Amino acid sequence: MTDKSCYNLSLSQDVAYLQCKYSLYKRVINILSSITIDEEMDFELMDQAFKLLVKRNDCLRIRFFKKRGELMQYFGDSGKNIKKVPVLSFETKEQQDAFIDKVRKKTIGYMHGVVIEPYFIHTYDNRYMVFFKICHLVADLYGINVLYMDLINVYNALKKGESLPPAPESFEEIIKKDIEKNSKGKLSEKHLEYFTNLLTNNPEPFYAGIHGPNNPIWQKQLKKHHRSMPIFLVRNNTQTYRHKIDKDLVEKVLDYCQNNHCSPANLLFYTNSIALAKLNGNLKNIMPIGLYNCRNTSQEKRCAGPKVQSAACYTKIDYSLSFEDNLKAFSIAQNGLYRHDKFKDRDFETLMHNIYRSSPLLIYYSIAYSLIPIDMPEDVEFNLYTNGNGALPAYVIQVLNTKAKEIDMAYDVQTKITSEDDVSNFHTYYLNVLKQVLDDPGIKVADIQLSM
Repeated sequence: MTDKSCYNLSLSQDVAYLQCKYSLYKRVINILSSITIDEEMDFELMDQAFKLLVKRNDCLRIRFFKKRGELMQYFGDSGKNIKKVPVLSFETKEQQDAFIDKVRKKTIGYMHGVVIEPYFIHTYDNRYMVFFKICHLVADLYGINVLYMDLINVYNALKKGESLPPAPESFEEIIKKDIEKNSKGKLSEKHLEYFTNLLTNNPEPFYAGIHGPNNPIWQKQLKKHHRSMPIFLVRNNTQTYRHKIDKDLVEKVLDYCQNNHCSPANLLFYTNSIALAKLNGNLKNIMPIGLYNCRNTSQEKRCAGPKVQSAACYTKIDYSLSFEDNLKAFSIAQNGLYRHDKFKDRDFETLMHNIYRSSPLLIYYSIAYSLIPIDMPEDVEFNLYTNGNGALPAYVIQVLNTKAKEIDMAYDVQTKITSEDDVSNFHTYYLNVLKQVLDDPGIKVADIQLSM
């Protein structure tokens, strides 16, 4: 903290800012999402609810400025001069999609006091949508759920003439605690020691793409004796392809996790990694990226401000052992990684290239995963949208609807190297692996089949 009311960026904010700062496409700072309902929405009442949302969630009142070249922040007054939310209507899906595409391509003006852009939309199919473009520096994918639930609860209270529900927690208070915590001890040295030992004691990981080993671009790199993908793939155009994990399979996932004290995130992450490793020739060491929700306290869980950390997950696969034994070892490793996930990405990448003596122009990780639980009412449809560019060949977002017991999957892939057929095939392999390991957790990994 530089003075009484101004703060440095938190670790989570710093990651998002660096992605924007060093990206060719500054719109990576945007998070785009929507909720849609069938019942007619009173947009005037929803406008009142939105104004209260800004007052009740201080992360939406953060203002950014530069001081000696460093990005700083302070928390503005509680909801002064909030503009009326635009109300739009579309007659065709093409018109609606064109509008969303236009909005997502423009970087939100966070340096000019704009951290959220709301729109109310009467959709082409006669439904009612609230669409948000939010700056990644003030909220993350988990925090979006907090904001929408608060908006829905406030809207319903206004509609019924009831008292407003308790407000979410203050992000400013959480930042103060984080600053105090980070000022104690030598955490950065402990993080460095952990990752140095991890990389020193394990062989260099292999790149593994969901496009498979026969992709012509990947084959070209192999001819150059590169085990990893070159940086030229970074920040290319992406396309999102949506798939599902149906209710029956999701219920099996949740039952297994409850009975075996395993997190759904670890189960799905490792199952996906097995499918990825098998597809690429039974690889034994790969390094996907995981996004970790670092909300440990009830205060943090009830706050929309960003608390996500990304970390490269060195993932081992022993084909002679059962899936269950592999998953237990992976879960233990994840616990260790979680304690050190505040090690900065740029420091980790430098360390990795120094230890493996590889060029910094090479990347080892081909895919990032996140599992986002949401608890929207069953009549509310939740959607995430991408920015159209990605720093990795693939980013897989899995949204677990805890009420409907379904998982919506968005595969955001670089079109230069991955096709729609690649995604469809890989999703089938992923489901096949998931079904086999849930039916028989004791199955040897060597016996798991991609095709059934």
